Amino acid sequence: MSELETEWLELEWWVAQSPEQVFAAIEDPFQMRRWYGAPAGGHRLGEEGDVEGGEPFRVNVLDAKGAPLTQTGRILKVHPGRGFEMELAWNGGDFGYETTRLSFTLQPAEGGTRIEVRQGPISSHAVEDAHRAFWKANVGRLTRVASGEAVPCFEEFWEESSGFVEPLGMAAYTVLAGMREAGAAPELLAQVEETLYSHLSRLPEETAKVLGAVLRARLRGGLPSGGGEDGGAGNAR
Repeated sequence: MSELETEWLELEWWVAQSPEQVFAAIEDPFQMRRWYGAPAGGHRLGEEGDVEGGEPFRVNVLDAKGAPLTQTGRILKVHPGRGFEMELAWNGGDFGYETTRLSFTLQPAEGGTRIEVRQGPISSHAVEDAHRAFWKANVGRLTRVASGEAVPCFEEFWEESSGFVEPLGMAAYTVLAGMREAGAAPELLAQVEETLYSHLSRLPEETAKVLGAVLRARLRGGLPSGGGEDGGAGNAR
C-alpha cells in the first residue's frame, strides 16, 4: 500500500438546515437509517446492537454491485445538537480492515450548518478514496432527510412487504415468490420481474430502484448474508 502524506481524512460541507434539524436526523433511528450506512449506489439492510447505549453495533449493507459488507462500530461520545464521536471498521469492500476513529461535528454557519468529518488513521490512498465517497453519499442523504424529504429506505420497504402492509409489495412478492416456489424457469421469472419493474415508472427512479432491490432479494428467498427480517414492524413515515 502507498503511504499517505496525512493519515487523517478531513471533509467539510455546508447545508442550509440548522444544526438542530441535522442532529434530529442523526438522533432519530428511523431517520438515521434513511441516510447512514450504505455506500454510494448500495443499500443498508439493517443494524444490530445497542447504538444509543454505546455498545458495539453492526450495520449490514450491500455495495453498488450487490456484494454484502458489514460495518462494526461503537459510539464513544454524543454532543447533543452538535455531533458525535465513534470508532468503526469494515469487513469487505475497499474500506480496509483497520479500526478508525471518527468525529462528526455540526457547527452553525451562515444561517445553516457546517458539517465536519475527521476520520483516521487511514492506511492508503485507495482506502481514503473509498471513505471519501462513502461520506459524500451519506452526507448527501443526510441533507435530504434533514430537509424533510422521504428518502427511500430498503429496510422500510423490506419490512412493509414482509408484513404485507403495502399492496404493491404484497402483489409483487406473491407473484414472484409463487412462481419461484412453483419451479418457474429463470428466464420466465426474469421476464415477469422486468414487467413488474416497467409498471413502477410512475414512481421516482430512486424509489423504484430501492423497491426493485427488495423484490430481487425476495426472489432469491431472503436477504443476503448479514441481513435480518422484522416481520413488518417499525415502519417509518
